[in-house]
Amino acid sequence: MKKIIDSFLQRGGACLVVCILLLLLCLPIWPEAFSQVSKEQPFKEVETLAQQIQFPSHSPDREIGVTESILNNDAQNAVSVHYPVIGLKQVDAAIQEKIQSILSEYQDGLPAEAMDDFSSSLWVDYSSYLAGDSIASLLFRVEKNDSTMSHPDVYVFTMNFDLAQQKLLSLEDILQGEYLLAICDYTREYFSHTQPYQAYVHTDAFQTGSAPVMGNFVSFTMNDKALTFYFQKNRIFPGYLGVVSISIPYSELNGYLKVDTTATLLQIAQASGTISSQLSSPVQNISIDPSRPMIALTFDDGPHAKVTPQILEILKQNQAKATFFVVGNRVDSYTDLIQREYMEGHEIGNHTYSHPLLTNLSADEVIYQTSQTDQRVAKLTSYTPKLLRPPYGAINTVMESNIQKPFVLWSIDTLDWKTQNKTKILNEVLGKVKDGDIILMHDLYPSTAEACAELIPTLKAQGFQFVTVSELLAQKRITPVAGHAYHLAR
Repeated sequence: MKKIIDSFLQRGGACLVVCILLLLLCLPIWPEAFSQVSKEQPFKEVETLAQQIQFPSHSPDREIGVTESILNNDAQNAVSVHYPVIGLKQVDAAIQEKIQSILSEYQDGLPAEAMDDFSSSLWVDYSSYLAGDSIASLLFRVEKNDSTMSHPDVYVFTMNFDLAQQKLLSLEDILQGEYLLAICDYTREYFSHTQPYQAYVHTDAFQTGSAPVMGNFVSFTMNDKALTFYFQKNRIFPGYLGVVSISIPYSELNGYLKVDTTATLLQIAQASGTISSQLSSPVQNISIDPSRPMIALTFDDGPHAKVTPQILEILKQNQAKATFFVVGNRVDSYTDLIQREYMEGHEIGNHTYSHPLLTNLSADEVIYQTSQTDQRVAKLTSYTPKLLRPPYGAINTVMESNIQKPFVLWSIDTLDWKTQNKTKILNEVLGKVKDGDIILMHDLYPSTAEACAELIPTLKAQGFQFVTVSELLAQKRITPVAGHAYHLAR
């Protein structure tokens, strides 16, 4: 045996020993190498997500997704629904399925036949948040109302997604351990020391609704600082207090949180140019001949990713100007189109922030709806809209007293939102249009762009000039006054 060992050492053992020594010397380097791989791999995953996901232009609250809308122009059955498009197929499908279920439920609740004294409305808007690099958190606010109800039906629902896996998350996916007890304790402690809620913390409704059971905490959102829970109207407090929420900082959930809330996704998207910047200085408007007939084309509810560019191109080809009454919650999602409208000399008007029926709102809510749109347009263009088109054309004394803008209605309604038919849109205008008309259309529908492709050249050949609403008012020697409505022609 000794001879065998000696022979081994002489032939190759020395080399083996040297190799072992070299490997031992390299060991301190290995952890660093593995660490480098583990750091690079998550970054690559985040970078890939950043390239897929759509972001609004300005994200002070880490918003995610661009706004899509389902709107109509029927004051008797007003529908205004807004939801985000994230850019991930399975996530977007889940959101759209939920939105469609709300629409279907609303429509199913309407009378089978039209009733002259019945009116209804559905309004859905949302907020979106990023939590860490892989969680999209969505809060939807829903308000359903009709003329038979003493108070509108108001509620919220939430959806939380793992973006990398494209799946819905429950609270069990977010937290671990005895987290329900921790949430229950924090909730009861908070409300027992907060007005006006503390007067109700000893009621059965509060004690039952805040108990440490999963069903009480199904509605939640996340951001980079806290976990927020929502309690529906009448759930734990009297209905007049509405939907109630409580935010629990992650520092209060140490040991329970099992997801990473540190974040770089938004910064990567900004660095990659996903989020656009501001432009300035629009082109000069074309000269107007006061001796020739003129009309103002107006487009509501946009911008739209596909339809608005088509309409802008048609206007450009025909040296025509128009007025775009934009919805504020779509502005940051389509900054390039807002900027193009401005740069190409069109007028941008205010069509409220989320297209509600303003006549149902308080003075503060009306002011919010108009000011939010003004701020978003001004941030992108250095121009503040001068005119307001009220959704559904509805106006009341609260609006007249609190909105410091003239109201622009219309003299020709193409009904494009209703028919979505090129021929029918053309029939509402051709042969009827006259000098001084304000024509109502919506840049949400492909059929509207198709109609414009024929309508604008035809009217141009008939001698009509296409001007903005402000230009039309000026040419007709009308000085618009805040709180007054203008529709011209007729």
